[in-house]
Amino acid sequence: MRRTLADLSAALGEVFASPWYGALAVALGLVALLVAVWFPNLALIREIFSGSSAPLAAKLGIVLSLLGGIATNFSLFTAAYTVVIGGLFGLCAAMIAYLIARKRAVAGGRSIVIGSGGMASGALGVGCAACGSLLLGGALPFASAAALGALPLAGAEFGILGVALLFVSLLLVSRAIARPAACALPPIKPR
Repeated sequence: MRRTLADLSAALGEVFASPWYGALAVALGLVALLVAVWFPNLALIREIFSGSSAPLAAKLGIVLSLLGGIATNFSLFTAAYTVVIGGLFGLCAAMIAYLIARKRAVAGGRSIVIGSGGMASGALGVGCAACGSLLLGGALPFASAAALGALPLAGAEFGILGVALLFVSLLLVSRAIARPAACALPPIKPR
């Protein structure tokens, strides 16, 4: 465990020594958070921008006011893990971008794939108390309410799972950055 935390610390220090990766992590984390908060209102947002003749400033004002939905549509617990998912998503994405940019994709290829899968699985946990998990609600619209009601935390399990998978992804990508694999090719024999 100590080695894993040392790898995480070393990788974070290496990646975020460049302000560009820090900005990338913040931007992608904010995009993930915005998508999570705005998702229940996508039809409204689409209608505002396509069907309304209101000035652009008014349209943007309405869309920005929808960000208050994190306080009304989400419980404190679901709002907290939605923010954590956004942050972990941004961190993982920036670290994967660092791995790819540093040409470690061959050595860290498995970690990149696992990290990307963890980022995708983070979407499992995004959702509000009213609509539950985004992916479960989209895949099983009629059965999802009954399935979420049967779970002990009413669907918050998906958020916890999303946070856990993103954190594991962050640890795996950190290990690939902190301990790059040596080339596995055999040495060339002289003739």
